[in-house]
Amino acid sequence: MADHGDTLRTFIALPLPAEWIALLEEIIDELDSAASGGVRWVRPSGIHLTLKFLAATDADLTPRIMDRLLESMDGALAPALSLSGLGTFPNRNNPRVIWAGVSGDLETLANLQQRVETLAVGLGWAAERRPFRPHLTIGRVRDRISPAERRRLVAAISNCAVPRLASWRPDAARLYKSELTPRGAIYTNLGEVQI
Repeated sequence: MADHGDTLRTFIALPLPAEWIALLEEIIDELDSAASGGVRWVRPSGIHLTLKFLAATDADLTPRIMDRLLESMDGALAPALSLSGLGTFPNRNNPRVIWAGVSGDLETLANLQQRVETLAVGLGWAAERRPFRPHLTIGRVRDRISPAERRRLVAAISNCAVPRLASWRPDAARLYKSELTPRGAIYTNLGEVQI
């Protein structure tokens, strides 16, 4: 852990099962051939389902966050989730973020997210203004992508079939540290709580 007074960039998320990571790696490889370097892909091992992005966090606060996370997961149910296609933010024709969708027991997932939101607000973070839209970010489109590359990428996303996998029930929530580097973000697990 960092020394007293250090600030960390943190978030709380659900780690993915190996089967999902392997499939997302295949999808990224397929889309990368159409992107021609116009997308910064997330390392498959770093893909996760974010419940709350905390951003700047005093390193000394991490034990308290973990204590509250443990309390917030007490009695929580694990939703049955499945992968469900690809999408983009803000829209299909002007993608900035490429994501894999999540379907299944979204009400139970929203309950987990709300528990995490409540703990964050209780520790002084601002409440999220946007509604929770569960997704797995797999890539970010670079500013310098040409219109032709963008069209190829949009077509590849539209044509990419996401195979149906067995549903997955997350068994843990983690507090992650995120370090931004020129080669992409590096995520470090600071602690885990069972669901």
